[in-house]
Amino acid sequence: MIFTTMMADLFDLNPSLTFQTSTQKVPGKLYFVGEYAILHPGNAAILFAVNQYLSCQVSLSLSPHKGSLQTSLQDLPALNYSRHQEGVTLSTRNSDDDYSNDLEKAWAYVIEGIRVVEELIEELGRPVQDYHIQYSSDLVAEDGSKYGLGSSAAVTIATIKALLAFYGIEIKAPIVLFKLAAIALIRAGSNGSMGDVAAISFGSWVYYRSFDREWLKTTLAKKTMIADLLKNDWPQLEAKYLEAINHMTVLVGWTQSSASTQNLVQQLKEHLPENEAEFQTFLDKTKFCVQRMEEAFNNGDIMQIQEEMANYRHLLLKLSGHFNIEIETDKLKQFIQLSQAYQFEAKSSGAGGGDCGIAVGESNQKTTQLLDEWRRIGIVPLNLQVAPKQF
Repeated sequence: MIFTTMMADLFDLNPSLTFQTSTQKVPGKLYFVGEYAILHPGNAAILFAVNQYLSCQVSLSLSPHKGSLQTSLQDLPALNYSRHQEGVTLSTRNSDDDYSNDLEKAWAYVIEGIRVVEELIEELGRPVQDYHIQYSSDLVAEDGSKYGLGSSAAVTIATIKALLAFYGIEIKAPIVLFKLAAIALIRAGSNGSMGDVAAISFGSWVYYRSFDREWLKTTLAKKTMIADLLKNDWPQLEAKYLEAINHMTVLVGWTQSSASTQNLVQQLKEHLPENEAEFQTFLDKTKFCVQRMEEAFNNGDIMQIQEEMANYRHLLLKLSGHFNIEIETDKLKQFIQLSQAYQFEAKSSGAGGGDCGIAVGESNQKTTQLLDEWRRIGIVPLNLQVAPKQF
C-alpha cells in the first residue's frame, strides 16, 4: 500500500531517518479526579502528566532475526529474542522452563508494543528489522519502589514512539499514539481504563472518557488491520487537553508505600454484586463532579477546582466504606489534613492504598512550611511539575 494515500493524515514519513538509532522519552502521570469511575466505559477522569520520564532507545541489531531488550530497572532481567520466519512473530523462549515463562510475562507490554508497530509497518509495505532496545526510568525510587506514576503504560508508549521513530515515522496527533498503546495493552491482557495511557500520550492536563474495551477486544479478535483501527472512531472514546492554570500550584507527596491498583480494583469487583446500587450512585455523582471540574479548568477557577477535589475525595471515601477497600491510608489522611491547614485542598491519587497524594492551592501559599510538615510525618515531597504537551 502507498503510504501517502493510506496514512498521510496520521503520520509523517522521513525516509532519511529510517533505521537510525532513536531515543524517545515519555512522562509519568497522576490521576486528579475520576478514579474507579473511569473503569466503566463512558465515564470520565481528569489526569495530568508529570516531568519524571521513562526513556527508550532503539538501535539496529546486527544479528539477523535476533535482538535484545534491556533495562536499568532492578527487577527486570534482560531478554534476548529470536524471530520466526513466518510473519513477525517473536520468540522469547530458549526453553519451556518457568523462568522463561516468567521473563516473557514481565516483558509482555513491550513485546506487544513491538508487535503492534511491526504489524503497522507491514501494512505500510515496509520491511521489518530487529533491534536492541534499552530502557531507563525516573518513575521509580532508587530502591525500586514505585511512585504510582504509570510505568506499565509508559513503557508501552515509549516502545511504540521509539520504534516508529526508528522506522522514520512521526505520529501527527496524540490520539494515534493512544490507540496504538491501547491496542498493545489490551492484547497483553490489561484490564485498565487506559486513563494513564491518555495522560502519557498527550502530556499536560487531560480530560479522558473511557472507551468500550470489550468492543476493542472483539474487533481485535476479528484480525482488524491496525490502520483501520487508527482511522476509525472508537465507541465512547474522548481525550482532549485542558488548559493549565498559571497561578495554581500542584504539589505531590509520596507515602513511601507502594499500592497495587490491580488488587484494589479486584476487591471492588468482588464486592460489586451486593453493592450495585451504591456503585451506580457513585458513578452518577462522579459524572457531575468531573464535569464541574472540567468547567472550573475552562474558567481558570482554582476555588472551584479545590471544591470539586474535596467533593471527589468524599465520593471515594463513601466508595471505600461500601466496598471495604482502603483507599485512604492513615498516612494519606495525615497528608490531606496538613495540606488543608495550609489552605491547600488534597486527596489521594489513583487507586489509593498508598502511592501518592496531590495537593492544590494558589501559587502564593506557604509551600515551604507545608513540605516541611509532610517530611515530619514521613511523606516525601516529589519534585514534580506538570509535564508539557507531548504534541
